[in-house]
Amino acid sequence: MKRVSLILLSFLFVVNSYAANDKAFSWQLTSGSATVFLLGSIHFADKSFYPLREEIEAAFKASDTLVVELDINKIDHNAYNRILVERGIYKDGLTIKDAISEGTWLLLEQRLQQLNISYDDVKSYKPGILVLTLTAMQIMQMGFDPELGIDAYFLKKAASGSPVKKIIELETLEQQINIFLEIPDSDLLLKESLYSFDDSESMMADMVSYWKTGDQEKMHELLFEDALTEYPAFSAIYDSLFYQRNSQMVSRIEQMLKQPGRYFVVVGSGHLIGEKGIVNMLKEKGYKLKRL
Repeated sequence: MKRVSLILLSFLFVVNSYAANDKAFSWQLTSGSATVFLLGSIHFADKSFYPLREEIEAAFKASDTLVVELDINKIDHNAYNRILVERGIYKDGLTIKDAISEGTWLLLEQRLQQLNISYDDVKSYKPGILVLTLTAMQIMQMGFDPELGIDAYFLKKAASGSPVKKIIELETLEQQINIFLEIPDSDLLLKESLYSFDDSESMMADMVSYWKTGDQEKMHELLFEDALTEYPAFSAIYDSLFYQRNSQMVSRIEQMLKQPGRYFVVVGSGHLIGEKGIVNMLKEKGYKLKRL
């Protein structure tokens, strides 16, 4: 079985590709005078993912508000560095080697060599921050660029269009960083993320295929079922990465549906699918969603 714990691909970097015949993970729901469009997001992409389907572009054009997990154009890098220094690194001579198991350390040492990263450059990082850093590097080495991500694409269009669209953030930078600083069983997350690098290219190819065919069941199996079957301890990790946040996002979406307007909501695809995903949670609350 593949290592399936490169869950950062679904949390931040779910990969998909669009073309005229693709069945994107996108839905529309209307309540009173409010309409919400939901689109599964990627944050790392390349030029081959564009242009997007006409239905998606039309939904965005018809919307007056863009809703994203985080407005990456407004990230305060000084604030990020401050949080990293205050909470994301070890102090008093401690290093990542002191905080993880021997097996995880040996695997980390091997991966750093493969990625041509000096241990001295990352030795003070706590596991969650290290997972984010190494996963981003791995994906960029595969040719994907955050500047070409779906979120970045729509944020640019929202800022440059006429009229300029309002932008709403569902989360804050500190909230997203805290998820990884406070992740349960961070040693397991780091170890399995490092293992999954071997399968990252094939996993991404599978995700593209499932996205293009609109196969929610296969996507859910890849991102959730396989991991939780092989590693039941991942349930606490998934609760932090997905399920708690899904509930919070649904609450925000319900607030939008109580006010007149057309909202274009872009969130990670892993948040939309499955029994505990946003789409099903909204259906259970009585909303009728139409697949675009």
